[in-house]
Amino acid sequence: MRVIATRKLHSVDSHVILSATDARGIIVHVSHAFCAISGFRREELIGKPHNIVRHPDMPASLFADLWRTIQSGRCWSGEIKNRTRDGGFYWVKANIEPLIGSEGTIIGYFAVRQDITAQKTMEKLSVTDPMTGAFNRRYFDMVLPREMARARRERHYLAFLMVDADNFKRYNDTYGHHAGDDVLRSIVDVLQQSFLRPGDYIFRLGGEEFAALFPVVRSEDARLVAERARWLMYERAIEHSGNPPHNRVTLSMGMIVLDPAQKYEQDDVYKYADAALYKAKENGRNRLDVHGEGADVELWRGAAASGEG
Repeated sequence: MRVIATRKLHSVDSHVILSATDARGIIVHVSHAFCAISGFRREELIGKPHNIVRHPDMPASLFADLWRTIQSGRCWSGEIKNRTRDGGFYWVKANIEPLIGSEGTIIGYFAVRQDITAQKTMEKLSVTDPMTGAFNRRYFDMVLPREMARARRERHYLAFLMVDADNFKRYNDTYGHHAGDDVLRSIVDVLQQSFLRPGDYIFRLGGEEFAALFPVVRSEDARLVAERARWLMYERAIEHSGNPPHNRVTLSMGMIVLDPAQKYEQDDVYKYADAALYKAKENGRNRLDVHGEGADVELWRGAAASGEG
C-alpha cells in the first residue's frame, strides 16, 4: 500500500500543476509540473510571492477580484495567463481555495491548475485577423457588450475609436495591393504603440477600417491617446500621392466616449462613432472628431495638424 501511495503522489507531483502559499501569497510548495510548465526551479519559487509568474498582459482588476474572493473565504476559478522564466507564457484554468486553520482563520491558499495553452492559442487564431494580427470583427462583437458592462460596473469611462486610412483605394490603385497590405500592418503597429494596456483592444473591422476600445479615467484622456496614434501614423511619412495635401498616408478618426452614468445601446455606440468618422472625412481628413463635441479641439499641433511637411 505504501508503494502504491508513493507512486500516486509521484504521479500527482509530475502531472498536476499545483502550489500552496501562506496567507500573504508567499509560495511554500510547488509541484514538479508547476516547475516544468513555468521553467522555474523549486528553489527559485519557494519563498517568493506568487506574482513571480504574473504576466503583464493580465489586468490588475482580475487579481483584485481574485484576492477579494479568496480572502473572504470563498474559492476562485478563472483563466490566467502566466509568465515563464524565459519570458514566454502559458495559460491555465486555475482553482484557488483558502486553507482554514484550527481557529477558523485563513492560514494560506491552495491552487490547482490545468494547462489550457493550446486551447487559448486556437481561440486566439479564431478571433484574430491573420494579416495584421489585430482582433477581428467577430471578436469585436463579443468584446464590446462585455466591456460596456464592465465600465458601468466599475464606473469608468470607455472610449470607442474608429480609424480609417484616408483615400486608401487610391493607394492600392497607385502602389499595388502588396504595398497596401504593408500599410494596413503599419496602422495596426501604430495603434499597438498607442494602446498598450491589458484592457485596451485593437480590431480590424474590415478593409482599411480599424477600431480601438479602451478604458480611461477622464473622458478628455481619450482624445489625447487617439491624437497620439494619428500623429504617429503621420510621422511615418509613407508616401501617398493620391492623398493631398499631405501626400502621405493619414488617418481619419471618429470616437465616442461612454459615460458610466449613462446607458448606451451597442448599436448606437458603433453608429455614433461611425458618424464622427464620417464627419472627420467631410472636414478634410487626417483628423479626429468626437461624438458630442461641438467643435474640434486640436491638442497636437504641428505638421499633421497644419498639413505642412
